[in-house]
Amino acid sequence: MDEAEYISSQVVKYLEKKLGETAKHILVTVTYTEDGVEVEVDVDASVLVDDAYLQKVVDEAAELGVCLADLIKEKGWPLAENDSEVCWRS
Repeated sequence: MDEAEYISSQVVKYLEKKLGETAKHILVTVTYTEDGVEVEVDVDASVLVDDAYLQKVVDEAAELGVCLADLIKEKGWPLAENDSEVCWRS
């Protein structure tokens, strides 16, 4: 697993934790640029999920991805098992 796959998997894990069965489709794209990293998150969820809540969760997931990318840049790849805990929010 490379860095982008790791970041993507953690973002998906976060979204699944927050949205559960209401998440119908999740797409996470991690792109490295000259300026850093870009994490795009696209989620289709059940109509039962409030749009404002969905947007909040998507924004938090993208922030998680950027935090993980910054952590990898700072500490190197691969991360130690507990290093990523600093990026996770409950």
